[in-house]
Amino acid sequence: MAHLFDTIHPNFFSVLSSPNKKTYIDCIFIIYYAIDSIEDAFQGDREYIISKLVDYFDDQPQEDFLDVEEDEPARTSRQKALHVISVLKKNGWLGEEELGDYKTSLNLFDYSIQIIDTLDNIQNHVQSEYTGEIFTVYSLLSSFTVEEGIGVLEQAYQKTNDILRKLKSLKANIYRYYYDITKKQSKQDLQMLLEKLLIEYKQNFFDSAYYNLKTTDSLPRYKRSILDAISKIQNDEELMDKLAKIVIKVKRYDDYNDAFHYVEDRLRYITDSFQALEHLILAIDRKNEQYISAAASKILFFTNQSDDIEGIFNRIFKLILSNKQIDYNQLFFLTQVKNLDTSSLYNQRRQRIEPTPEEINFDEEYITEDYKQEKIKQLLKNNIFGKKEIDEHVRNLLGDKTQIEAQHVQLETVEDYVKLILIFLYSKSIGMHYDIEILGKEVKNNFVTFQNFRIKGVSK
Repeated sequence: MAHLFDTIHPNFFSVLSSPNKKTYIDCIFIIYYAIDSIEDAFQGDREYIISKLVDYFDDQPQEDFLDVEEDEPARTSRQKALHVISVLKKNGWLGEEELGDYKTSLNLFDYSIQIIDTLDNIQNHVQSEYTGEIFTVYSLLSSFTVEEGIGVLEQAYQKTNDILRKLKSLKANIYRYYYDITKKQSKQDLQMLLEKLLIEYKQNFFDSAYYNLKTTDSLPRYKRSILDAISKIQNDEELMDKLAKIVIKVKRYDDYNDAFHYVEDRLRYITDSFQALEHLILAIDRKNEQYISAAASKILFFTNQSDDIEGIFNRIFKLILSNKQIDYNQLFFLTQVKNLDTSSLYNQRRQRIEPTPEEINFDEEYITEDYKQEKIKQLLKNNIFGKKEIDEHVRNLLGDKTQIEAQHVQLETVEDYVKLILIFLYSKSIGMHYDIEILGKEVKNNFVTFQNFRIKGVSK
């Protein structure tokens, strides 16, 4: 097996680690878009590409390249454009071809195109689509014929592999959000957290076709038919024999057994994959619930202004983070303790005595009814923000109505505000009896301003 750097230039990735990496990646995308057409097919006129880069540098602040050779001028926009092309050629991103008549073309290599595609998707937050993927496999196998058998089998195999890779990537993507909220951005404020949760995460996870994967294009809807179609092919000895002979002819296999195993391996891969898909989807659901729980806990922490231990620590942390010059002796009384001798920590063992419980006597009139109710409220505080309680809260909000806009929900306390956030957050969780629809209009409700959304009841 060839090594990676036998295919690409050894210094290929140095462009992305250069001090000028932001400029280089902008120029790479400019070249990519300039020649991404059917006519050009990633091969463009050199002067045309230079003109595009010159336009880019004309609009940029005057900054010098840090990796320019002493004898290479790079002061004007054209000189900078020529320098970029030189660097990309030297590091294996571009190739140059003489076309005659004093014309030269710049060509992107196949591996360059693949990597630029990936970088472009990352930069633009392009998410994988799953709509119709499982249905496509189902349709291919439903129309299976001997004549087109190998082509259909190859497409079904590739589609199955695509579904697996996209779902694995989705699970990894959820972990990235979970990592950001629990580890990487532990000092972020509530506004940043809500923007990441209610906008970016929702668009990249819930609003993607994954929601269709759980509903219209669901696995249980097509799984049985797909497995039955594969089983029917595997159990038909005559059909398997014909397919193996077609493989010998089309794929140019010399050995019949190798051709037979080729067909058998692809059928087995599709079967194993669809049997495992259910577990992968459940793992994604668990990871999503884990992320939502972590986000909800952090929201509750940020909004806690009570006088309990959590609220006190919350205010202390905010005070410390906002004031870098704070004197910690005002908050904590620390003293240095040393051992007096080697035996100073020794406690003599004594016989264990079983404790005898004694009745506690207290004055009933000392504990008022209001005090009791306050303590009960504190004990039950966390329960009012669970998914079950929020689901019940939405039912009470809707009453006899089928829907209500968030701007019309009564917000009088911080607790009401937190519940509204959790209504949005839990809307796509399993077992909820409501859904939300973004209306894309900024509204103000009492003391908060937010993007309005519609809360709709859903029958289960």
